[in-house]
Amino acid sequence: MSLTSYHDPISVLASFRGGEVKPVAFKWGGRDWHVKQVNLVSASRDGRAKLIYFSVSDEANAFKLQFNSETLEWALEEVWHD
Repeated sequence: MSLTSYHDPISVLASFRGGEVKPVAFKWGGRDWHVKQVNLVSASRDGRAKLIYFSVSDEANAFKLQFNSETLEWALEEVWHD
């Protein structure tokens, strides 16, 4: 597998429940990607903004998504692929 880094804005369908956010699907590269599993969640700060990172996977690829709690924007940070 190889890692490719990005910082592409993406559109995300997410579930907000019990004070937590969970990505369900996202649009990137003209394609819809469905999240099968959330593997890891971590967070950091950038000034006032809390950045939440989600390591997610579908059936064949792994992705690192970033959610900015200040701007409510999502970005695709990394893709692991064959």
